[in-house]
Amino acid sequence: NNMVKVNLRNGTLDLGIVTNNIDKMLTFYSETLGFEKVGEVPFPGLGVVNKLDCGKCQIKILALEKPPNNENIKGDFTASSGFRYCTMNLTNLKEVVNSCITSNQKVVNEPMEIRSNVWVAIIQDPDGNLIELMQDGTIDE
Repeated sequence: NNMVKVNLRNGTLDLGIVTNNIDKMLTFYSETLGFEKVGEVPFPGLGVVNKLDCGKCQIKILALEKPPNNENIKGDFTASSGFRYCTMNLTNLKEVVNSCITSNQKVVNEPMEIRSNVWVAIIQDPDGNLIELMQDGTIDE
């Protein structure tokens, strides 16, 4: 039996995003969503990885020196296979959605109750990546 189980050191999975739109992406993740930028790691010939703390995880945004060879298909869950979205479980869903609205960021789905006391909203970053926001319990209307 060659089955192996990944033993995560800190119990997290970081998110890496490649962009050719760094200013808008950093504004969205740091100002609209409030994640703190904690570092930059240059990779000469490739670009710079911008690290933002997201709870115990990090969002790593790679700003390319040259435009990418291809772009992901943009759209909802049915647009393409592959990694289509990430999920953030939070306690201030309505506040985050309102921050997106006031910052003119795309809200794909306003908060809706998908199961008893489980709320979900879907937002989109400036590059078109989907973020599912979930909250248990009641939300402020």
